[in-house]
Amino acid sequence: MALKENTPYFVKEKDIVLRIKPEEKTSKNAVNHLILGDYLRYLGEKNGDWIKVRSRNCTGWIKKDWITEKRLLEINFVDIGQGDGCHIVTPDDEMILIDAGEGIGLDGKGADNMARFINWRYNLRRRLVAGVEGSTANTPKVKPPLDIDYAIITHPDLDHYFGFYTIFNNKKLKVKKICHNGIVERSTKGIDQKTWMYDLGKKVPPLPKKKEYHLWDTVLTNKEMKDLIKANLNSQKYYLKTLVKAYENNKSCEFEFIERSKEFLDHFKGNNAVKLKVLAPITEEVEFEGKKRACLKKIGNEGETKNGHSLVFKLEFGKVKILLGGDLNSKSQDYIAQYYSGETTTLSELEKGIAKIEEKLSHPQGLSTAKKDQLKQDLDEKVKLMDLIISKTRRVFHADIAKACHHGASDVLNSFLQTINPIATIISSGDNESHSHPRPDALGAFGKTSRGKRPLLFSTELARSTFEFSYPIKFYSLLKKLEKRMNEATTKKEKEHYQLRMNNMKDSNVAKYGMITIRTDGHKVIIAQKLEQERSPGQKWDIYELHWNEFLEKYEYRTSGSH
Repeated sequence: MALKENTPYFVKEKDIVLRIKPEEKTSKNAVNHLILGDYLRYLGEKNGDWIKVRSRNCTGWIKKDWITEKRLLEINFVDIGQGDGCHIVTPDDEMILIDAGEGIGLDGKGADNMARFINWRYNLRRRLVAGVEGSTANTPKVKPPLDIDYAIITHPDLDHYFGFYTIFNNKKLKVKKICHNGIVERSTKGIDQKTWMYDLGKKVPPLPKKKEYHLWDTVLTNKEMKDLIKANLNSQKYYLKTLVKAYENNKSCEFEFIERSKEFLDHFKGNNAVKLKVLAPITEEVEFEGKKRACLKKIGNEGETKNGHSLVFKLEFGKVKILLGGDLNSKSQDYIAQYYSGETTTLSELEKGIAKIEEKLSHPQGLSTAKKDQLKQDLDEKVKLMDLIISKTRRVFHADIAKACHHGASDVLNSFLQTINPIATIISSGDNESHSHPRPDALGAFGKTSRGKRPLLFSTELARSTFEFSYPIKFYSLLKKLEKRMNEATTKKEKEHYQLRMNNMKDSNVAKYGMITIRTDGHKVIIAQKLEQERSPGQKWDIYELHWNEFLEKYEYRTSGSH
């Protein structure tokens, strides 16, 4: 590989130490700690096998054999507080955001961490865009708005979509497509509430002898969504307000309803190295008032229905499979397993039935031999049926790494988790004490239904220590000093300088602590999180590597004893 100056390259090893001098030793010779997939620039200077590069705002030496021209797949689970927020960069340098947390929140005081992460990652605060902050088309170094190829809203819960409000409102960003699950909260003013499904639109009453309602106003097309937005430009509904911001910022932005029959997200299929399979939500064709339409089924109450119809994707790249989605609950897991297995009995029915029989058999006093034999036979039949449903559903949902359903909430089925059977589970959990996520029983279930002797559980909240306060104290102390200097500044330029420094610090902090990153070339896979307190300049990351077992044809985690 002939190197070119200032050309982008990427780290191809699990991790490397950026050296001060072109020498093997790292003791007192470390500038920074780089991991698989990290971006770097070759600066044109060589020393034997060593080359001088710039990466992570540091300049130093690494070996030429440690880099590649090929961009890897990068998935970042940002510590966005309460909710979910996932940032993906594909090998073709496309940006995908899946949810963005609750952003500023209803009180306007939230951390807005996904927006801060994007600011930090793409240096947006210094990006000059025509028509923004006084820049014009003639301003030196002016650039177009940064493209976000896909903003995916898995479902309309505040802690998943409202973080997009700031992003959609940022003139330095251009969102090309917004993917959604077809459910939109809207005003109920002047409507007959009996004909509606909560505030989600008109409902289809069940057929005779059936109890199933369907959401007739599932938003199916780009035109339907834009018509709804244009009719609600001043809506007080937070989801519509968020979508209005996206439309106002970019009228050409496309809104697409994603559901299972689509099979794949756009071009992420076939010969594309990255494949994004659509697994949910699932629509059903319904006839109502002489018309037929694909609709979402009412799963439970409003929250259960919104959550249960979350978008779910399986990302495949090379050998690795990663499950990504929103807030599936036990009712939706029953529904999904019924669909993919073709069986009418639900997993929750079987779980309850098995538990009931096991309870009786654990206290056999008073049971006749015939009754015990009958119970054992019933138990065997239920276990076999459950295993069959799990096996059929696993063909679709099986993954190596999974984003946990609903932040580690308790409302999940152990049997459904068995269909996923990952090595590693990543939980996006916030700081809202009223939720107490992740729940202890959910953590136990994730571990029990994972594969391997030591399955991995990651949490964006637990990635930040609860006992080491030295870094936060220093961080906030420095922020206070900058704030004091800003308040004491006598010129507008000085004030802007200190404000920018404070914002950059906050943006950087989001990216450093709590975030969990997956890096893979389709064969080599690491999951890493930044150490809150670095061990040394050359030891800043806590890294876990998944190894491909050629004989078993699956990934496994092998303990190294170094963590």
